[in-house]
Amino acid sequence: MDVLKVLGDLRAYKVQLDQAIAIFDRLAHDRGKRGRPLQVPSARRPVSAAARKRMAAAQRKRWAAARKGNAAKPKS
Repeated sequence: MDVLKVLGDLRAYKVQLDQAIAIFDRLAHDRGKRGRPLQVPSARRPVSAAARKRMAAAQRKRWAAARKGNAAKPKS
């Protein structure tokens, strides 16, 4: 078995593998640019407990008004 021939074949195979890896790297990199973005933390501000209570009360008031408006309309 000729060691130099085997070594040449292995180097040629390594070049092919490097090219295949480069192609897959480009595919993986390009795929990340399409579709849904990665999870990025939002810059939302935290809401205090008091503010949440005010929002909940306002929403309950809106729902009560909506129910009151629906009850006045006769169903046909």
